Amino acid sequence: MITDAAARTQVMGTARWIAASRARESARPDRLFEDPWAAELAGFEGFEMLAASEAGGQENCFLPVRTRFFDDVLAAAGKPGGQVVLLGAGLDTRAWRLRLPAQTTVYELDHPEVLAAKLAVLREADSSCERRAVPADLRTDWAQQLLAAGYDQTTSTVWIAEGVLFYLTDSEVHALLARAATLSTQDAVFAADTFGTGLLRLPAMRALVQRRGRSGAPLPYCTDQPRHLLTSTGWPPESVLDLGASQANFGRLQPVPSHWDGGTDPTTRTYLLVGSRHGDPRQTTA
Repeated sequence: MITDAAARTQVMGTARWIAASRARESARPDRLFEDPWAAELAGFEGFEMLAASEAGGQENCFLPVRTRFFDDVLAAAGKPGGQVVLLGAGLDTRAWRLRLPAQTTVYELDHPEVLAAKLAVLREADSSCERRAVPADLRTDWAQQLLAAGYDQTTSTVWIAEGVLFYLTDSEVHALLARAATLSTQDAVFAADTFGTGLLRLPAMRALVQRRGRSGAPLPYCTDQPRHLLTSTGWPPESVLDLGASQANFGRLQPVPSHWDGGTDPTTRTYLLVGSRHGDPRQTTA
């Protein structure tokens, strides 16, 4: 997450682009989910960005698959009276469209302008659960804002970081997951997606990598050891899936190869991660 004005504009643009993808998916007769507010949240800018991102190539099927995967994680792991923390919530509308139990509290963490843009569209919409907006920068001590908003460390929690880790550095990612673990003293699940390091060698990423190199800025987060990321930050792996695996496909993506041969670069893999913790209700972490 970045604080300068240009980067914040980029954050909003990315949120609108993802919303446009959700709107397109919602219009399909075989849709994986339905987001009735996505088109308005995306606006003209979002649809323009979506079209530009796919110019000369194929439709990005990963985005709706990823959204549905995390929807299913939340449906399976969520408990009545539990909590959901959306890290880098963007223009996601899970607090409204999933019809979560009334006793559930959803905390949405993101930059204040992103949260305000969403509320401007959804102000009159009915949410079945309690939703609390938490303006925060995930590079800082966001936990203080979350606790101040009422987050209860003694309640079961589902953490979701959809499309977030790539925009952080290695140290920021590890700090994010570790902090979530210390805040989870009851049963908890952490779900995220990440890319292998081969992504940074693709032609489309060359300009970004060179720009970061010239400025001395760290590269976006990628890893070829996603299981280690979970275990090293306090999240015993529940599942680490390749994009396109049978549990992360929904009929939209090619199945992953049964083995990685010499003609396939294993570092170009995309992962969907789920870690879980079984907390001690007597434990309290400030």
